[in-house]
Amino acid sequence: MLRLLLRAGGLLQAPRPLLRSGSAQAGGGKLTEGALGAAGGTRETLPIFPLSIVALPAADVPLQIFEARYRVLFSTLMAGAKGVDEGLVNTEKPWCGSRLFGMAFYDPQSQGLASIGTLLEITDHANLEDGRMIVNNVGRQRFKILEVVEEKPVLICRVEYLPDEQDAGADTPEARSLAAEVAELFRSVVSLSVKLKATSVPADITNPKQLSELAPCQLSFWVASLFAGNPYQQQALLEEETTMGRLKAVQELLNGTVKYLSAQAALQSAFKTTGGGGGGGGGSTGSSPPPPGGPD
Repeated sequence: MLRLLLRAGGLLQAPRPLLRSGSAQAGGGKLTEGALGAAGGTRETLPIFPLSIVALPAADVPLQIFEARYRVLFSTLMAGAKGVDEGLVNTEKPWCGSRLFGMAFYDPQSQGLASIGTLLEITDHANLEDGRMIVNNVGRQRFKILEVVEEKPVLICRVEYLPDEQDAGADTPEARSLAAEVAELFRSVVSLSVKLKATSVPADITNPKQLSELAPCQLSFWVASLFAGNPYQQQALLEEETTMGRLKAVQELLNGTVKYLSAQAALQSAFKTTGGGGGGGGGSTGSSPPPPGGPD
């Protein structure tokens, strides 16, 4: 639901150039136990799930798995978990049972893959009667794709984790102050969206726990994950190298959204005050409704 509440304007910056198929082949490598929470600069070989949405650290990323090759992949990743079809598990893969995989944005228009992606950890799953799998994941950290190891049956890449934990400006008083401003702007966006819809929503929507629990770096990613409808914008935010840079970009987007929603709310209030313009008597200049728009 939160994804539907946020709208923003144009792309703040261009994402990095997209990778193309046909990259050099390389040797396999081994997924180590240190992949989760690995220090920046650590290199691993990961299965990559390419999709036309952007996954970000700290964000929940639910996936619906139905292709046979990906059912094998995710069964292998979750080997040993309750309900996993052991007949689909490939025990020879280095990521067997790791519950860790990479996700990168695939642009169907250019048929390119973003070079910056996010390591995801599987948190739980459910099997449907028709064979599909619902897999819930959470973003853990960013990586850069160095090379393609295999393309089929699933994409396997050599990646290097990015050093977000080494960002000196991520836990400064300035960053914490800016994060608090971003949190308050987010609450304003939700409040205005609810007002426009003339509805009520639970407290975990109007004031989600992430706003107070996440550190500035993780908060910047989490808020960025909620801008629906523009994956290029989200990819640009994912690729932003510093916490302060990302917080400032998110602050700018939220400010624009607040101004837009405030104008919509004022317009809606004005039409209610004048009776919405309708009937057959007056010929008022305010009789026509505003054009459609605003949050879904």
